[in-house]
Amino acid sequence: MAHVNRSYWARIVGLRYEVLWVFVGQLGIALGVLAGMKILTQVLDPLEFGRLALANTIVLLIGTNLFGPLGQGFMRFWSISLERAQGHEFADTSNRYAGFLMLLMVAAGLAAFLFISLTRWADWSGLVGISIIVGALTGYLGLRLSVFLAARKRKIVALSNTATAFLKPLIAVLLAFLVVPSAEWVMWGYLGATLIVAGPIECIYRGDLGLGRQSPVCKEEPPRAHRPLGKDILSFSWPFCVWGVFGWIHQSCDRWSLQAFHGPDVVGAFSIISILASYPLLFGANVASNLFIPIAYQRAGERESQPALQSAHRVLFLMVGLFVLWACVVIMVFALFHKDIVLVLSNFKYVAFSNLLPGLTAAWGFFYLGQVFSGFGLLARRPVTYILPIIVCSVLAATATLFLSRSGGAEGVVWGLFISGFAYAVWFAGIGLSLARRSFRSHTSLLKNDSMCGGNL
Repeated sequence: MAHVNRSYWARIVGLRYEVLWVFVGQLGIALGVLAGMKILTQVLDPLEFGRLALANTIVLLIGTNLFGPLGQGFMRFWSISLERAQGHEFADTSNRYAGFLMLLMVAAGLAAFLFISLTRWADWSGLVGISIIVGALTGYLGLRLSVFLAARKRKIVALSNTATAFLKPLIAVLLAFLVVPSAEWVMWGYLGATLIVAGPIECIYRGDLGLGRQSPVCKEEPPRAHRPLGKDILSFSWPFCVWGVFGWIHQSCDRWSLQAFHGPDVVGAFSIISILASYPLLFGANVASNLFIPIAYQRAGERESQPALQSAHRVLFLMVGLFVLWACVVIMVFALFHKDIVLVLSNFKYVAFSNLLPGLTAAWGFFYLGQVFSGFGLLARRPVTYILPIIVCSVLAATATLFLSRSGGAEGVVWGLFISGFAYAVWFAGIGLSLARRSFRSHTSLLKNDSMCGGNL
């Protein structure tokens, strides 16, 4: 009994350690972004900040929405590869896929630079080209961190993300002061900061991760025949490519809609409240997801045990509840102090849309609530379930923001995001609750069958 109690408390202490580093990492990202926003708005005028905001949508597309799907596959099949005794195959596959995608995006960046240079948008060629390369390097780093996250090495992930978040604006501002205060040189600073962090992470990944050698989930039984791990990862990941592209449309359509009718200076002013609205919610969603989804994956394993699956679903419901509570607190604070917060984190040039901050936060709150609910589909290895709602809601977001931007400006964009975000959250919540209910019914049916068999015996 004493041994059981010691084991229980050791697990509790270990979980508290993980919670601490997840919180530190996400807090570091949020503070780095907010600090960067403060110092960059002192150097860049709204027009250049607007160009930077548009360039960041390209980084988001490449780094998060194209590399991210593969990272989800790596994270999902890390523990499974160890259960199957395929750790070395996982290492070879992850290196091959990451390297190929990185080289492909670097080539795309150079091609984009050459092509745009020959058009009437030549003044955007350098910014677009360097943004694609920054996105590729950011995505490559994200692939490595997804494996560390799956291995529950939270400290490495936290320190890496925090260092990147603070180094990016610091190096960017240094270059802006030394050369020209422009979006192009800020993006070159982002590239330098990401390289500084990616080097040590790559060394740790290749030298110290210990793929396939030791893991608490490894089994003693001889390995069974399985199909190549790369096919499993691609089969799991490909729906996320559709998810990523259309998700990017949903996340970026506000800035491009304003650019279409009002120009980059309006985009710059709006981007400040967009960052303020989304990053606290992104912080909450990432803390919850990075902490609870790997735990749910480990509890569910190969999903062969219904009690284990039920335990994993309880973890996911806790994750959803905590995010909803956090979102409500953030919206309330912004409703009370929106103008003061914008002034503290930027300057008087960017306060024009501060009154839209609470509504925009609510709109993004619905969007990220849908993202949090997607954990149920990922656990069930059914990301394809989300393709239709993602496509429909992203098209709705792009259409609504574009139409309402023309007639209502920034306020119209907020309404467009609110409508599409609400639809997104309701649809994703319905899928998650349906999967959880189906699992519960299967478990109940199994218990009844076992009871009947026991009675017959």
